[in-house]
Amino acid sequence: MELKDRLQLILDERHLKQKDLASTIKVTESYVSNMLKGKRSNISESLAMLIEQTYGYSAQWILTGEGDRYSAQANIPELSPAKKRVIAEIEKMSEAELDAVKVFINSLSEYKKAFNASDKISSHNSEE
Repeated sequence: MELKDRLQLILDERHLKQKDLASTIKVTESYVSNMLKGKRSNISESLAMLIEQTYGYSAQWILTGEGDRYSAQANIPELSPAKKRVIAEIEKMSEAELDAVKVFINSLSEYKKAFNASDKISSHNSEE
């Protein structure tokens, strides 16, 4: 996969326009356009790092196409370090392992619903 393909994938996944990416990495729209057309086949490390920090894509993947697509250390302020570690582990899982995780999450959701319902019943009974 070439740089133009990796950048197009980022635009598609994040529902961005060329001008949005250009604004984020502080370059002109024509610079981004040239990269997407394949007229520029490389990107500087500092621009790749800016994309990583903003959108969570690995700078190494942006630069070379190698390694994980997403940065395990993505700069997503609303995520705790524990949540970032979980996401990094999920990225490594096979489809079968992901299916097992989905089943667990669904069962946890059902447990929470039942637990919340019993709390409401208990608090209602204690009010009487």
